[in-house]
Amino acid sequence: MDTIPASFESIVPVVLAAGDSTRMGYPKALLPLGGETFLTHILGTLRQVGLARPVVVLGGAAADIEPAVREWTVEILRNPDPGRGQLSSIQLALERLDPGCLGAMIWPVDQPAVSARLVRSLAERFLATGAPVTCPLYGDRRGHPAIFHRALFGEFMEAPLEKGPKGILLRHRAAMALVPTGETGAVEDVDTPADYRALTGDDVETAVAAAKG
Repeated sequence: MDTIPASFESIVPVVLAAGDSTRMGYPKALLPLGGETFLTHILGTLRQVGLARPVVVLGGAAADIEPAVREWTVEILRNPDPGRGQLSSIQLALERLDPGCLGAMIWPVDQPAVSARLVRSLAERFLATGAPVTCPLYGDRRGHPAIFHRALFGEFMEAPLEKGPKGILLRHRAAMALVPTGETGAVEDVDTPADYRALTGDDVETAVAAAKG
């Protein structure tokens, strides 16, 4: 196994799993994926890379999701009103991060199919460049997970919830560090049963029933 640079611990992963999963009809964090769940698969990938202890932001399904990560070393935060949008979950997490961290890796739970190799490449590029934003590039599409330098945290905290983080990304677009990848998982959200079937080959109902035994 490759040696993990100590500086990797200056990057705090923030896994966003507070959405209500309305279109999926089942909490996306708990969807089965290769004997795991979306959330535990992401946490396993992060553990391979050796970043700081992850922060997981949950919403209305927190009571169902928390038991699935009880054995993992994570910090759980509950967004009391996830309907305010994804930025509200990001702000909640940033408020709690160690002030000594260098950046936050934002990873939506509905994009679990990202390899440890890509995550490691993102961390390496971020540390090497000090860029305000480091993210994967698939074709001409920017994806996730994305690492944001702590210098941007204030902009996130001040951004209007109704506008989300798009304005921040546009302001810093020219200074982004982009990591080319052939992994479609970096740009494809798994939001619907059809998306789940495309990723796994299974129907949601069948997969969930099998996972529950």
